[in-house]
Amino acid sequence: MNKTKKILLFGITIVVLVFTVFWNFYVNQWLEAQPDGGEATIRVDLFVLWPLCITLVALSLFQIFGKKRN
Repeated sequence: MNKTKKILLFGITIVVLVFTVFWNFYVNQWLEAQPDGGEATIRVDLFVLWPLCITLVALSLFQIFGKKRN
């Protein structure tokens, strides 16, 4: 993988992780503002958000620590 693709992968990973932190913070605030405290709310966004984060982190780690090909 050339250097530009690696930098793009690492950049996207960092952006998604920062977005995830802010997203969870604001969704938790929204849940607390609900009349029932958010107990009846089902967080389906987590089925997309966390697998995306795990996949990007795994790909980034593989690029950093993976075997080098000649």
